[in-house]
Amino acid sequence: MAGAHDIIINRFPSWFFELGRNRERLVRQFGTVNMKGFGLEDNAPEIIAAGVLLTYLDNASIKSFPHIRSLSVYDENEYVNIDESSLRNLELVYNLRDGNVKFSLLEVMDKTRTPAGQRLLKGRILHPLQNPDRINKRLDMVGLFYNNQKLLNGIQEILSRTPDLERLISRIAMDKALARDMIRVKNALFRFNEIKQVLHGFSFTFETQETAFDEESFERLMEFRDLLERALAAEPALTLNEGNLIRAGYNQVLDRLHRIQKQSKNLLDDYEGRERSLTGIPTLKIKHNTLIGYYIEVSKQYLSRVPHYFIRRQGLSGSERFSTERLVELETEINGASDKIIEMERQLFLELRDDAKSLLSQLKIAARRIAELDVAQSLAYAAILHNWARPVLDTSTALKISEGRHPVVEFHLPSGEFVQNGCLLDGDTISFALITGPNMAGKSTYLRQNALITIMAQMGSFVPAAEALIGIVDRIYCRVGASDNLARGESTFLVEMNETAAILNTATERSLVIMDEVGRGTGTNDGLAIAWAVSEELLSRIKCRTLFATHYHELSRLNHPKKINLSMEVLEREDGLMFLRRIQEGAVAKSYGIYVARLAGLNEHVRNRAQSIMERLEDSDRLLDNEKPQSQPQPQIENTDYIVRQLNTIEIDNLSPKDALHYIYNWKEMLNEKAADNKQPCII
Repeated sequence: MAGAHDIIINRFPSWFFELGRNRERLVRQFGTVNMKGFGLEDNAPEIIAAGVLLTYLDNASIKSFPHIRSLSVYDENEYVNIDESSLRNLELVYNLRDGNVKFSLLEVMDKTRTPAGQRLLKGRILHPLQNPDRINKRLDMVGLFYNNQKLLNGIQEILSRTPDLERLISRIAMDKALARDMIRVKNALFRFNEIKQVLHGFSFTFETQETAFDEESFERLMEFRDLLERALAAEPALTLNEGNLIRAGYNQVLDRLHRIQKQSKNLLDDYEGRERSLTGIPTLKIKHNTLIGYYIEVSKQYLSRVPHYFIRRQGLSGSERFSTERLVELETEINGASDKIIEMERQLFLELRDDAKSLLSQLKIAARRIAELDVAQSLAYAAILHNWARPVLDTSTALKISEGRHPVVEFHLPSGEFVQNGCLLDGDTISFALITGPNMAGKSTYLRQNALITIMAQMGSFVPAAEALIGIVDRIYCRVGASDNLARGESTFLVEMNETAAILNTATERSLVIMDEVGRGTGTNDGLAIAWAVSEELLSRIKCRTLFATHYHELSRLNHPKKINLSMEVLEREDGLMFLRRIQEGAVAKSYGIYVARLAGLNEHVRNRAQSIMERLEDSDRLLDNEKPQSQPQPQIENTDYIVRQLNTIEIDNLSPKDALHYIYNWKEMLNEKAADNKQPCII
């Protein structure tokens, strides 16, 4: 995972961001008069962003970008908003430990067979949808493969042999595609046709526009595929300057040059035999190298037989090299044909590449559809392997999950070991679940699994649950622990408060918030007060679906009609605790921290001391509770009017400390006498 020090920052002058300049760049790119065809008025801010991006590409490459032919504008209502912190905490595409894909959601879901499919899957995980219709179209495609495993196996086999057409298109557009790239394009189009035949008769909808890719477009691609099949050599050269690019029979002029080249080589063989016969030199050979071209090689023992018309070229330890006028003529003829062949094959290949550039739009749609199918089969295969179910999505504020599981944790546990838990939230009834329980009991796993199930559902995937009803979520927040950000001068608690403030300032009624241990980075009273106030804010003002895990058991006393107390079930036994990892109604009153410390290896002396201190603290708390005025009947003291009258007549500003103490002693003595009569202690 790249760190902050790996980021390269470019600085550009202010005129780089001028509206008119960037509008002209976009108009030039798309060949339009204005940007209204893309839904943008002349002063739209998106024009600056898109124009600057294209200008950056211009500066980074000397090539043009003809494959960039459109511009799409989306708003915040199209995708679920997941902030940077939540993306990191949920470990969607990489884990927190080392930035690797292992132990991430992507690892579990990725059964793709093509690089383009993998890239699209990653994009969908990071950008779930808010539109139920679009989500259900994706789910329909996943369901097609989920319910027809024979079709799934067939598609997987084809996709595993499909080249990365998406990347090849970029090479074509940038004039970087070589002959072997075009062979891959041809193979990709063969696979695309196979996919079309396999899917014939099945009904589903691609996200790519149908009007932009009709049957005529498909036929044009197939004609181009056949052209590449006829034109390109089976195993073409690596560069464009070596020949061996074009298949025999594609071009008559080229075939004639090949015949001349072949005949010249036959003449060369005939000439070698004739010279060997005339000179009587049995070891005479005609050879070739790039330094001196063609030459006649004669070993030292036969130099006396060399005729006068042999022209010496080079001497070696065991032989000498010669040339003749006839050999020079043959070399010129052969080289002339070879040069013409190389140049002609190069020109024919460039024509093929230009033909491909004219089909970039159709090729892009084909590549996108291959990627969409790959993602659908990947999600279907993952659903079959992991027993996921199709979710139901609507516009309510419900989050109803039956027998939910954490997809990543379950994937890395032995089969059947993960404990299933449901979730029942609804903005209209119960919107806030307070979850208490000891460390290691599974609170964080429970929080994350519900967020991940929501993301999976809205990206168009089946989910790890028996049933799931997901009311569309507009934002997902995951505040589950924080660490120092020393580079920005932020402490752990400041990072925690930054994340909490961002949630309270931007969450809406349609958001999903999961929070763990809010307020634990400061003093106990401060932290409890903050956690209590944050809970009230989420309950009363924002009113969004919230899962709030905490060790502050006092929060369970917070009363609100939309709040429910939940806890992680723990079984206490003589030999220790058993964390059942099941969610249950009601709060718990213990954290079992010392027991968890034992599991971590904390030595017995420290644990025993901690137990002793904890018991003393609990005794102190009970003592303080017993001493609270509201928890104990107060003595009924009579005849206190005299004290009240004195208080009303004392001029406090003129009262010395000594006089004040004198008054207090007198009053206390008087009250103690009255209390003694009632046989009750006096608290003052």
